[in-house]
Amino acid sequence: MLEPSSSIQAHCRTVARVALTLIKSVGLVDMRLNADVSRLSALMLSIAALATPVFVAAAQSLPPEVAQRQQDMKAMAEAAKSINAMFKGSSPYDSKLFKAAAETIRSQSGTALSTLFEGSVTAAGSKASSNIETERQQFDKLALDLSSYAAALSVAADRNRDALGPGMRMQAGDAVAGGGPLAKRIDPARDAISMSAEHAFHLMLQTCTSCHAKFRVESK
Repeated sequence: MLEPSSSIQAHCRTVARVALTLIKSVGLVDMRLNADVSRLSALMLSIAALATPVFVAAAQSLPPEVAQRQQDMKAMAEAAKSINAMFKGSSPYDSKLFKAAAETIRSQSGTALSTLFEGSVTAAGSKASSNIETERQQFDKLALDLSSYAAALSVAADRNRDALGPGMRMQAGDAVAGGGPLAKRIDPARDAISMSAEHAFHLMLQTCTSCHAKFRVESK
């Protein structure tokens, strides 16, 4: 059974008071650069343990279908961040991790994504727009495009096991293919597999942006 909002608020106040007491007890108010890192770590773990019931209660208050959507969206966002870091060079290239991230997106897009938004999509705690219901065909198309680009990235990882080489990078003409007055029309299901992995990744992100712009209600 979920706690009423008043109980959750009271719990938050208790967490705050206990956290402040802990902070003062280890001298963090007047912390110096040589502070004991292990004591700070223990403090943060204590605060996290106290706060966990509040966050769990908040998550449990969402309708199951909304919670599942948000969980899958978060997983895809984390996967995209992982791939982006490898392209940027802020994380070393690892073909297994690259493929795993691509497969996360592939498996949770396409028909799997469309299924999560069947019927009435608006619900408490959801940012899904009712436009999904009135423009279902376009939404389903974007979901399939996302899957096609992710599948191409997965194949690219298999083909490039040792390094993120030049063949995975943007190629001459990719920018024109992606947009602009001279751009050719891309069919992701047909073309994604033959384009560079980096270009497929950029188009995948554009697909996400287009979907959010059309079918996601922004917080006010």
